[in-house]
Amino acid sequence: MSFLNPLFLLGLAAVAIPIIVHLVRRTRAKKIEFPSLMFVRQVPQRTIRRKRLINLLLLILRCLALLCLVLAFARPFFSGSSAAEATGRASATIIMLDNSFSMRYGTRFEQAKSKARAIVNEAGNNDQLALASFGQGYEVLSRFTNDKGKLNSLIDSLQPGLVATAYTQALRGAEELMKEATTKDRRIVLISDYQAAGWNQADTSYRLSNDIKFVTNDVGESDARNLAITEVNAQPVIYQQKYADKLAARIANFSDEAQDNVQVEFQLNDHTVEKRQVKIAARETAVVEFTDFNLNEGVNRGQIEISDTTFPVDNRFYFTLHREAQSQALIVESANRGRSESLFLRNALTTGENLPFALTVKTPASVNPGDLPGYKVIILNDVDSLNPSLADQLKSFVEKGGGLIIAAGRHVDAAGFNESFKQITPATIGEPVQPKGDYVTLSDIKTDHPVFEVFRQSGRFAAARVFGYRRATPNEKASVLARFEDGTPALLETSFGQGKVLLFTSTLDSSWNDLPLTPLYLPLVRQMTRYLGERDRQSWHLVGQTFTASQAKDGAVPAVDSPSNNRITERNQTASGDLIVNARENGFYRLRYATATDFAAVDLDGKEADLTKLNLDDFVGAVTGADPKSDTVAAAQGKLTKEEREAKQRVWWPLLIAALLLFVTEGVLARRTKMAKVLG
Repeated sequence: MSFLNPLFLLGLAAVAIPIIVHLVRRTRAKKIEFPSLMFVRQVPQRTIRRKRLINLLLLILRCLALLCLVLAFARPFFSGSSAAEATGRASATIIMLDNSFSMRYGTRFEQAKSKARAIVNEAGNNDQLALASFGQGYEVLSRFTNDKGKLNSLIDSLQPGLVATAYTQALRGAEELMKEATTKDRRIVLISDYQAAGWNQADTSYRLSNDIKFVTNDVGESDARNLAITEVNAQPVIYQQKYADKLAARIANFSDEAQDNVQVEFQLNDHTVEKRQVKIAARETAVVEFTDFNLNEGVNRGQIEISDTTFPVDNRFYFTLHREAQSQALIVESANRGRSESLFLRNALTTGENLPFALTVKTPASVNPGDLPGYKVIILNDVDSLNPSLADQLKSFVEKGGGLIIAAGRHVDAAGFNESFKQITPATIGEPVQPKGDYVTLSDIKTDHPVFEVFRQSGRFAAARVFGYRRATPNEKASVLARFEDGTPALLETSFGQGKVLLFTSTLDSSWNDLPLTPLYLPLVRQMTRYLGERDRQSWHLVGQTFTASQAKDGAVPAVDSPSNNRITERNQTASGDLIVNARENGFYRLRYATATDFAAVDLDGKEADLTKLNLDDFVGAVTGADPKSDTVAAAQGKLTKEEREAKQRVWWPLLIAALLLFVTEGVLARRTKMAKVLG
């Protein structure tokens, strides 16, 4: 039993008052000497004993009355199973236990398990309990049950994971599970270290149902410090022996003290390439760059490690660098006198280092249709006409996985083009258009598409002026990636077989636009060719995400070993046949093909390394819709749990009634005793 107002228990001292009065007023016989007892009245002994018993009973009634009165003012209540028995109401509780990798810090996870066990053990026999763990997602470990042994066993077997935290996702899952509860008294207890990184404050669309009480249970320290590698920027594919670009590692200091002499070690294929020492100010990040190192042919395993003993889980960052041979690309242009119309296009694809394509420029007459399978990307740059054999080979090229870019400029014969490429083109083209206002600009650009993703943060397409273009009517399967100001499609995409086709309804030279004269031209052309001709590779992936292992030329998928050397038996595949791998560990996944071995790097989410705590008032107020200063929010954080329990049980009420009855009984008995004495 607990008390809401324990200070009132000092009133128990009042119980001593009737005891003191009883002792003080106790009748004591006076010793009187008589010469003879013949004149003294005899009093039976049992009358004396009865009087003593009545006085003792009055004392007990007075003490009990005062005791009940004091306890009523102290507002007692029962906790745990006693509370359930006292209220007679069963409740439904979902215990959500955070097992993200930040819970590995110190003794957080053991504290969380201890708190979860306490909730289970304090529950009443009729209470229903459910258990779930959560990180980025959630996992239901036990649906509603009153089997405390089973729940405690599940809690004991839990281990912290390696994923990041997402509180909103966890609460959505708990609310869905709560639909199985049959009682109206429902609550969600979320046990976590409450990281600020786990809650997106901008996302205020989610609200927990009003009939569900939300209780927070915090096991995180307010002054936790950490040093972590949060990101590595690297070119995933290199087409030369030396890595000439800058490989940048971002190291964050999540503490209020500067970190001096932090050792940073860069390893490649288990050999140390370079070591550095850096100083990182409090709550700041440092970028350490490495460059001019040699790569082996094929896949190279890279690792950057820092020296930090506080929380070593996030001290290593893994990545891969693939060194591959250049692919072949072909530009087909019309045979015209004078300067090549592919000058700008050729310069864009051959300028710089680490170029993915070896470029060839030919006219339609000089192209051998049998050579097309040797190319990854083919660009038809404003070609006037193609012979039927070459057109058929281009269809076959795309169907077997090739990438085709078509620039439909002034030389293109619309009728012949539509007839030759009606199966693979994303649109039917029409007559040339001269804008009424001298020029138009590009608009309605799909920046979420790989072709335009580099322009999300910068790149003003309005600076490029288009003086001429062709009408285009998209096919059913086509996607419009960009339009001109008047709504005419500018760049379209479609798929045919295993390949893709991009159609640009203007020119890739300066005859119909000034795009080649702007800084947008080079990244746009390279993104288009990379999108069609390069295999999509990443240097690293995050735990909790999926990545694909491409099938071999014979269609076979690789055997996959996890970083802990366990064979992955899941065989989920994409529509194109690639193997889908769920990344549950950080480190290198080994992809075993029949003729070669590849690797995929998986890392921890750098956001989870920031142990800064969120504001619980704001968080609870946001997910419950209550005022952060209200009692509802305070109750959710455990400050008013006692008040709520006491309000439900109302034990003070029967105690007050008992005190009143005791006072009445004592008064009646005392009056009868006094009357008997007077009459006697």
